[in-house]
Amino acid sequence: MNSELIRGVLKDDVAYTVLTPAGWTATERLPLILLLHGANSSSEFLAALQPLIDGLWADGALPRSVVACASTPTVGGFYLGEWEDLVATDFPALLAAEFGVDERRVSLIGSSMGGYGALKIAFADPGRWQAVAAIAPALLPVPLRARNTIGVLAELAAATADPSARVLDRLHANADAIRASGLPIFLRVGDRDVFKLQDGTEELHRALWDLDIGHEYHLVLDGDHLGPEAMAAQRAALIFLGSARAEKTAADLSLEAAWLRWAAEGRQGAPPQLDIAGASASVALRVLLEPELTEAARQDPTAARRYGIL
Repeated sequence: MNSELIRGVLKDDVAYTVLTPAGWTATERLPLILLLHGANSSSEFLAALQPLIDGLWADGALPRSVVACASTPTVGGFYLGEWEDLVATDFPALLAAEFGVDERRVSLIGSSMGGYGALKIAFADPGRWQAVAAIAPALLPVPLRARNTIGVLAELAAATADPSARVLDRLHANADAIRASGLPIFLRVGDRDVFKLQDGTEELHRALWDLDIGHEYHLVLDGDHLGPEAMAAQRAALIFLGSARAEKTAADLSLEAAWLRWAAEGRQGAPPQLDIAGASASVALRVLLEPELTEAARQDPTAARRYGIL
């Protein structure tokens, strides 16, 4: 592995770990991926992900970036209050100063307690983040049942009694801004999660659907909190973050412009080339269907919604 793990300490002796790609120098202004670790873990979780991230960098699934994780406590922490501020504000500022990361290109990823923290931070200021990915996030449904308060979740429930600490409440309070931002959101959980975190994740998915807020949701058959699904989920979430940051090629932009020009000129002559596998294909299809889409919108006020009303 040619990537490098760098360890340091934030204020109040908070340890952090940073992973930089091969050939990185402090003058390279890279995007940042903030990793929020789960309960009873630490910034050393990033070391466990190093081989996976190296592989994704090598095959191009994840663009060059700096990945960083700060150690936060579980009980007494939970990414609440000062700990939310540390991860969302203090830590990125330190990384910008010491590692030259681009604070305008920051993504969030977290699992379990970290997934809860990542979503809460993202929904508070959706325009600030490039994307957010939450794996088996510690989201507690309403009403709570005994199955939802296993282990440390009982203490999380007590700590998040205030609505301002709940992801679902932040979503509803800030829904218009989240929708307008176009924030890419990724959710993944197994349907056999030992902590039953599929309950709260499913509740969030349905709320996002009803609010017509775009997101990707994976409910994994027989997936548990740990085991093979845990690493498969990390891979899928990191690939999602990479795709969310991907830029269109010059060829795709040229083809999109050609299709739009063809439509603007009254569809005269043969339509432009159609690259069915390229990013321009969606523009081409919408141009071809434009008369029917316009009529559907005239007849149906829900036609512009991303998700249907069920």
